[in-house]
Amino acid sequence: MKNRKKMAGTIAMIMALSLGYNAGGPVVVHAHENAVITEKLGETAASQEGVIDFSAIKDNEDLEVADYLPSDINDMEKICTEDYSVNLVDMADNTEDNKTVNDNPNDAKAISLGTQVYDTVATELEQRWYAFSVAKATKFTAAMVMDDTADFDLYVYKLNETDGTLELVGGSAIVGAGTQELSMLKLDEGIYFIGIEAATGNGSFLMYTYAGVNDGKEINDTTDLASSYVRNSRMTATIDSPFDYDYYKVVISKNDILEYTFDQPTGCDYKVLVYDGKNYYTINNGTYRLNTGTYYFIVMASSMNYSDDKYYGIKFQKYKLADDENAKYMWYTPDKAAIFQFDGSRTNFYVNGNPIDFTYERTVKSNGNIYFNLYKTKDQNVVLFQSEAMQVMQEVPTFINVSAPFSGWNSYKNALVVGLFNTNWRVNSFSSNYDGLTSNCATVIIASDTGKVVDVMTPNPLYDNGVVLHWTRVSGVQANYNYDPVD
Repeated sequence: MKNRKKMAGTIAMIMALSLGYNAGGPVVVHAHENAVITEKLGETAASQEGVIDFSAIKDNEDLEVADYLPSDINDMEKICTEDYSVNLVDMADNTEDNKTVNDNPNDAKAISLGTQVYDTVATELEQRWYAFSVAKATKFTAAMVMDDTADFDLYVYKLNETDGTLELVGGSAIVGAGTQELSMLKLDEGIYFIGIEAATGNGSFLMYTYAGVNDGKEINDTTDLASSYVRNSRMTATIDSPFDYDYYKVVISKNDILEYTFDQPTGCDYKVLVYDGKNYYTINNGTYRLNTGTYYFIVMASSMNYSDDKYYGIKFQKYKLADDENAKYMWYTPDKAAIFQFDGSRTNFYVNGNPIDFTYERTVKSNGNIYFNLYKTKDQNVVLFQSEAMQVMQEVPTFINVSAPFSGWNSYKNALVVGLFNTNWRVNSFSSNYDGLTSNCATVIIASDTGKVVDVMTPNPLYDNGVVLHWTRVSGVQANYNYDPVD
């Protein structure tokens, strides 16, 4: 049986950065009224201990093509439409003592899942039948190889215990002599039958059966059935056979950074491949900036050391960073759902990978013709340090969940709040209810998913005169640098 070798071959595969005074660092000078503030920003050796070490980020070119051909879960090319019925009393009489040939369902041999079955078929269209029971939801796998001169098909039926009929639930019936048959199904509690039929030829076959009961994600053995990415969550599952391939789907969008971690249980020998729709690649634990697209991470056994009751762990965490290695200084929420980045020269600013646009225009006509304009000046900058915030009476960077009245009451989650100085904030009012104003400071609200200013929190004459801005601060906001080096 040459195909036994093929089956055997199938089984064998599978910034705690401190920003201090540094004589060599760039100098930023800005003024507010009579105050002049000078900050020298520089790096220390600890600069790579922040939210991410840019030098450690890998990309598609770091993935190596894997020598891998998946074993297809077969869609049946042929369907058995014959109706079968079973008398369980007669079937119970078929013991090893009476040696009845198991060529029909009533003479089926009882088997336990997890066993191997070797049998022969003497004539074309002859059948061999086997029965087993399932006590609870089970991932069922049956793999069969046969003589090169025969084409045997494998069908799986569930017994309708009310009327004794068999209902076809799956199987594998691929046309071709010597073709391996592989079927995977999710079976509920009940009694099941496997029917092997010699479509053409005769000879011997070897069937492997497996049962898995500990993986609630099954069946996820193809791209179409892949388990979806769950943000910042470690998912656990098991491998129940050498043919069990667990697929996980991850969609990579612009500016996405992916932290990937896999851990296998003691005594098991697993490997993970990543599939981009064209090629399979090997992948190691690490941080990746992959090209935009859909990726499938595939967990499989690389030897016979696998387990249905020992769980592996796989974790995906996505967050967004600008493709700017100089923007290594950050404020961020604990789950990294929002990250504010800037470079040491304080000239480039980003939120969730988006360059920030510090301009804003809005017209409010309900209570008078009021025009808001925020212009970016040559010397404009962002309040980063508490000492600056105290002098210009603005906020250090933080994140809030907010419902902004002057953007149509749109809600923004993880919106960035920053204070600006040396800016130009102007309110032109043509209503007696509000006075116009100009200011060289402003606290602005920025949408994290666009980098656009969506509102100005203060100074704002409308908010100072009874209009309510609803917002809550995101707790636990962190920074990967000393946010007040003069303290």
